Amino acid sequence: MISTTSAQEIFSEEALEHLDVLEAGLLALEDDPGEQANQSMIDQLFRSAHSLKGAAALLKYQAISEIAHEVENLLEAIKLGTLHPGERLLDALLAAIDGMRTLLQMIGRPDYADFSALQALRLCQQLQTACSSQEPEEEKESTAGVLAAQVPGQRQTSSVKVEIDQIDQLMRVLGEMTMTKNHLLEQVQQAEQMKEEIDFAQERLLREVRRFSERHEYARPQEAVPADGASLVADFEELEFDRYDELNLFSRKLHEMSNDIQEALVSIRSAFGQISVDVEVLDRMTAELKDRLSVIRTLPVERLYQRFRRTFRDLVRASGVQAELRFEGGETRLGRTVIDGLFDPLVHLLRNALAHGIESVEERRAQGKPDSGTIRILTQRRGNSALIRIEDDGRGIPLEQVRHKAVSLGWLAAEERPDDQALIDLIFRPGFSTRSAVDDIAGRGVGLDAVLSRLSDLNGTVDVETDAGRGTCFILQIPLSLIIINVIQFRLGTQLFVLPTALIEEIQSCIDIPAGARFMHRQEESYRLVDLNHLLAQPCQDDSRRCVLYVRTLGARLGLLVEEVISQEDTVIRPFGRLLADMPVFSGTSVSGGGQIRLVLNPARLAQVVDQEAGGDPAATTGAVTPAKAAVARVLVVDDSLSVRKYASLILEHQGVEVFTATNGQEALDLLLDKEVDLVLTDLEMPVMHGYELLAEMRRREALRRIPVVVISSRSGEAHQNKARQLGAADYLVKPFDEQRLVDMVREHTLCTL
Repeated sequence: MISTTSAQEIFSEEALEHLDVLEAGLLALEDDPGEQANQSMIDQLFRSAHSLKGAAALLKYQAISEIAHEVENLLEAIKLGTLHPGERLLDALLAAIDGMRTLLQMIGRPDYADFSALQALRLCQQLQTACSSQEPEEEKESTAGVLAAQVPGQRQTSSVKVEIDQIDQLMRVLGEMTMTKNHLLEQVQQAEQMKEEIDFAQERLLREVRRFSERHEYARPQEAVPADGASLVADFEELEFDRYDELNLFSRKLHEMSNDIQEALVSIRSAFGQISVDVEVLDRMTAELKDRLSVIRTLPVERLYQRFRRTFRDLVRASGVQAELRFEGGETRLGRTVIDGLFDPLVHLLRNALAHGIESVEERRAQGKPDSGTIRILTQRRGNSALIRIEDDGRGIPLEQVRHKAVSLGWLAAEERPDDQALIDLIFRPGFSTRSAVDDIAGRGVGLDAVLSRLSDLNGTVDVETDAGRGTCFILQIPLSLIIINVIQFRLGTQLFVLPTALIEEIQSCIDIPAGARFMHRQEESYRLVDLNHLLAQPCQDDSRRCVLYVRTLGARLGLLVEEVISQEDTVIRPFGRLLADMPVFSGTSVSGGGQIRLVLNPARLAQVVDQEAGGDPAATTGAVTPAKAAVARVLVVDDSLSVRKYASLILEHQGVEVFTATNGQEALDLLLDKEVDLVLTDLEMPVMHGYELLAEMRRREALRRIPVVVISSRSGEAHQNKARQLGAADYLVKPFDEQRLVDMVREHTLCTL
């Protein structure tokens, strides 16, 4: 018997899958409205809506069932050809999907019944209004049942659904196994060293025993003379009869014992050899288990692509340019944590491509380009890493404009002429933007520094290629999984450190580096040499084995001088807790096979510390990138509705956000005089001072002008949204809003990790 809680969890998981199918199908239908090509797709959408309706009705979620039923009716009309899937209808259907997602997230809340009833009424009316006059009057309930019954049964496979938490627990156990395996490998290496010492001692012993035996084993003993003076063996010559005394016997015993020791050592060597073989087998089995569990835990990147289709559709509408988004490599599998962590950086890059890359139709025609721009996302697997390319065919990065902006910000002197790569590095500085006006896409105070910060959290890197008039390509390199990572272990003094292998381009002996050199040229690029012993205050004990690790990530093309490279291994990286979260150049810790704690170096965050060590200002040094500071976001929620204030506060406080509330614009202004906040979420229709007045007043006051404001209102019309943006609103969210959308907006506008 399934408990009510279990049934709800199963329904929620199944419903989200149906909603994903519906959203993907509707977006595909919008891209290609041909009837014949989409007949099977419409059938699939109809089945998903029908299944969702039935499951919701079974568990008494009447609101979800009613909305799904209305969606089902419209899809049936589209299937029969009596209704055309126009833009207005597709917008209404997508809004209904968002509404059902919101209802799923609110299941179990005290106000769910009232809210769900209003939500169902509003969305059903919206769907009916969006229908054309050709919609059938009669609901084809029986036809729907027949169509559902005609769906061929799926092939039964031996499979079972497993919660991701259980797989994560297995991965953690595998991580412990990996560390134990590393410990065994280290013990075997120590045993090999002991064996060599024993072999050396054995050789010395045998050599001395042989010398002693050769000297005394056959030496003629002094025969004792009997009392009567007659020897019993006097009749025999020396070669005819062996004579022994205690020295001869001792020599023979030493020789026999040395032979016994030699045989025992042969057995020990054989045992050590077998242990080494077993540990190597364990190593291979652990690696295979890691690969198989990683496949189970990973998802095809197509899941990530699916999330962009809807976002890109809305961004294109808001930007006013014509563009299409193409995906390649959707079958590449990445860890779920990696996929979740990549969403925000890639959305930033899509916004950047639309705001700064893709030209207007007139500009593209003048350059002989197609009216519609193209943005392509390609994912490929490279060893233990994934390579993601986000490229557009737009105008490219205007490097001269970047230089002028950097001069105006005081980052460069007017006479400075840095190279192209140094100028590209500048666009990843906090607060940098070539846009002076705020709109829905760009100029909102959130730049590409957020991309670099999030990639650093994922132990990833980013590189940029640009060609004026032809486009820009961002290249991201991300580990396939964040649980077990292959690293290089190196030593500084007595302390061990590790660095992810994916970040290292080359390891070179210091013999080839001139003494006192500060820069090295490699593949026509200059790498700054950094002595980690000096930087991290680790006295060098032996410089005979020094090496340089070449790492290349945006803003940090460095040659890291280390005292000794020890080994390469798989390990588990543990992130810092809150107490050590602000460590400048480290991203976590790892445990060696011998039980030593090793710090994990993060090159993407090293450039600032290097510049500080050199006595420069990192905010004014070309190429130095300051990552977004990890801090607790402070958000002010302004709404006259108590339920909205509580609902938003619960969502944000669950994410670790510090929340302040106000019931109107005047109360919000009074609070802003006493509290420092990172973001304001405000309604439009409020007593005393409404949202538009609050926006205008914040824009008028210098101290409040830089605080981003997101409007949350039930008014979804373009006139309301345009008015809000004209007054300086950074974003607009329509009630009822999606919980994840709210969290994403707060993360985006505060630069804080939630």
